[in-house]
Amino acid sequence: MTGKLRGGVCYDTGVVHTAGGSSSRVRWSSQQLEAEIGLLASELNCPSVTVFGSDLGRLAEATDVALRHGMEVFVEPRLLDRPQEEILDHMAEAARTAERKRSGDNVKFVTGCEHFLFTPGILPGDTFMERIAAVGTIPKSEWEQIARRFREFIVRAVEVTRREFHGRITYAAVAGADALWNDWSLFDIVGLDHYQYFETDAEYTADLEQYRHWGKPIMILEYGCCTFTGAARAGGRGWEIIDVQADPPAVEPGHQRDEREQADHIARMLRVFGAEQLMGSHLYTVIAPGLPHNPTNPGRDLDMGSYSLLRTIRERFDDEDSPYRLEPKQSYYAFQKHNC
Repeated sequence: MTGKLRGGVCYDTGVVHTAGGSSSRVRWSSQQLEAEIGLLASELNCPSVTVFGSDLGRLAEATDVALRHGMEVFVEPRLLDRPQEEILDHMAEAARTAERKRSGDNVKFVTGCEHFLFTPGILPGDTFMERIAAVGTIPKSEWEQIARRFREFIVRAVEVTRREFHGRITYAAVAGADALWNDWSLFDIVGLDHYQYFETDAEYTADLEQYRHWGKPIMILEYGCCTFTGAARAGGRGWEIIDVQADPPAVEPGHQRDEREQADHIARMLRVFGAEQLMGSHLYTVIAPGLPHNPTNPGRDLDMGSYSLLRTIRERFDDEDSPYRLEPKQSYYAFQKHNC
């Protein structure tokens, strides 16, 4: 497939965002997992997938299914807002399991995602929402110490991972956050969560150029767009249109569902990343069961704030454990067209 890089996707096995909180995927079954991973391999023709989540049993099960379908797997444990030692123990166990499943280079390991936001003790704030809010208020004088704490944690994460996993490793870093992370010597692959919006393709080329001097493969571990007008420019903060503090959660007023914007942005990114001769790209995300579509009430259409290619239609909208079906969005067909 000369000149064309097939896109992979991220697959959420369930992330627990707070201690004692619920998972982003309350409903789980082996049958559903098989069907959904099968869809990635057959209908979307994905060569690879990032399986991420907090439950190590689910992470292992999803890895097995994806390998059985012939995909490369990037294993990424996510444990948010827990003590650093607990996060590192969780990472070590995930790495140990991934090593048992690895055959050659078919499994890579991701040493977590955006730790400076998701892991306590680096930025001020007890929760990742507090830390996100704090970013713009931190005095310049404090960033040197923040960067030091961040690098110290990354070094420990790599040490823990290398002890247990002997394949290639990477880290899901926020592209452009060079004030905190500018050293890829510890990793085999440069891994980027790339949500920046640029007007021209040349600006994407220039942005990615800064990572090439390491002489290592560059993997886009996340990119994507939500499903409302203006979502492409909102990038990685598009999900903020949902008021999660409301009971029940609702879409903030003033937003309009726009599947075409999502589809066009994803198609553009697939083309841009293909032209840059990268290792690969993984779209965030294919399914978001925690953000169901509501076709009759735009204020409750939580899918507007999701990055997924598929709408989740729950039998009981407000029940997180409700059975659901999936419907393709326009972005699904754009992604499929690129890969086939």
